[in-house]
Amino acid sequence: MTTTTFESTGKSPSTYGGFAVALHWLIFFAVIALFASMNYAQGLEKADPLRGTLYNWHKAIGTVVLGLAVLRVLWIRIHGAPDLVPSPRITEVIARISHGLLYLLLIALPATGVGMTLFSGRGIDLLGIPPLLEANKAVAGALHAAHGPLFLATVIVVFIHVIGALWHQYGRHDATLGRMVPWLRVKE
Repeated sequence: MTTTTFESTGKSPSTYGGFAVALHWLIFFAVIALFASMNYAQGLEKADPLRGTLYNWHKAIGTVVLGLAVLRVLWIRIHGAPDLVPSPRITEVIARISHGLLYLLLIALPATGVGMTLFSGRGIDLLGIPPLLEANKAVAGALHAAHGPLFLATVIVVFIHVIGALWHQYGRHDATLGRMVPWLRVKE
């Protein structure tokens, strides 16, 4: 029997379905693009037109990540996720906490960015979202102040997530990483 089911509805006993895997990797690569675009844009002169273009792409991709993260959480709530691979209790606790934090941060971080833009009286140009809110500098400033620490927290939790996945793959030699990396799935 093979545990490499890759269906997009429901869950299999040991793996995520294709849709959940696709959402995972879309979000992953979008978050990398967000980090890269902002890191590069901040190194440019304020008058450089590329800086504004990168900020616009950053806002659009962040908005998409927000939608994808909400969709991912809803998908898992409806269709479930495979049980954790049996591990020491502390490992399971860390996995559950880090996954919960990761989902929370993948919603909160882009939500603060979208909110910051909208409360600045601007829209998300590349997605055709017009300015929906009246400018409110206090709210925009509070969201801006939260965005940086949320980013740092996201980096830390993603680091823990990646280290945990690699530890499962190369330290424990179990099937955990194969749930999101189909070519690593173990065939029985």
